[in-house]
Amino acid sequence: MRSLRLRLDLPEPYVHPMHAFVADTPGFRETRLRHWNPAVGDRNTLVFFVDGDDPTSYTAELADQPSILDYEVATEPTQRGFHLAVTEDQRAADARLTAAFLGTGVVVVPPVIYREDRCIDVSLVGTASEVETALDGLPSEIGVTVQQIQPYDGRLSDPTAALSSRQREALRVAVACGYYADPRDATLEAVAEELDCAVGTAAEHLRKAEATVLERVVDAIPGGRT
Repeated sequence: MRSLRLRLDLPEPYVHPMHAFVADTPGFRETRLRHWNPAVGDRNTLVFFVDGDDPTSYTAELADQPSILDYEVATEPTQRGFHLAVTEDQRAADARLTAAFLGTGVVVVPPVIYREDRCIDVSLVGTASEVETALDGLPSEIGVTVQQIQPYDGRLSDPTAALSSRQREALRVAVACGYYADPRDATLEAVAEELDCAVGTAAEHLRKAEATVLERVVDAIPGGRT
C-alpha cells in the first residue's frame, strides 16, 4: 500500500471560482477541504477552512455562485481564518476531476489544499495498481507532479504514527506526570525515574518525539512552513 502526495496544476475551467477568489484577493492565502459527505455525487456538502482575513467579502462572493445552494460560516475572533460548511451542486469540471478517484479503490486523505497559485495538493492512499489507475484517469490537461511517494505508515492522518514505542511511552509518562502541565508539575528526573532510564535518555526520547509530532502539527497549519 502506497501513500502519495500530488500537486495538480489546474487550467481553466477546473479552477473553482472560490479558489480563484482566494488566489486573487489580498488578505486570503489558501483553502483546505477538511471533510465531505461520503457519497460524492451531483450534490455535496463540504467543510472548508479558509485562511483569510475577511469572511464578509468571501461570503458575498460565495452568494453569487450559482452552484452554491447553502452555506454557513463559523468564525473565532482569536484565530486566523474561518470555517465554512457548503452545500453545492457539483460543477461539470469538478465532476471530471473527482471521477478519477471514484471507484478506483484509492482513498483521498484530507486535507485537500487549494493553494494561492491555483494548484491543488492531494494525498492518496492505495495499492500501486489502484494509484496508477487513478492517475491515468485524471483529465489529460491537468498537470500532475508527484511530490512524495512512500509506503503507507499512517503519518498522513496520525502525527504519532512515526514515533517509536519508547518515544510513545516517554510522551505518555511525561503527560501523566505533569511534565507538560502549566505550571509544570514534574521534572525531567521524575519522567526518567518512571521510564527507568537515565535523565539524558529520557530527554532524548522526548526531544525526538516532540520534533516528530510538532513537524506534523506545523504541516497541518495553513502556511506552517512558509
